[in-house]
Amino acid sequence: MIWVILFIPLCVWLCTAFVVHMSLLTLAAVALTVAIFFLIELRQIGKDTARSRTPLWVMCLMLLTLACGVFLR
Repeated sequence: MIWVILFIPLCVWLCTAFVVHMSLLTLAAVALTVAIFFLIELRQIGKDTARSRTPLWVMCLMLLTLACGVFLR
């Protein structure tokens, strides 16, 4: 879980430095890719309850970063 906490400042920096300057088509493509991997990971966690949830939280933070970048445009 410590990785999720360490990933938060990186998400804020990425949002303000890079995501704001991306075109809407690029943002949509990246968000779709992350959302697909999020759904796959969610399905895997449903099958194997002992699986770590850290990648799922990281993907949630990535989607949140992309959403914040759209709002800051």
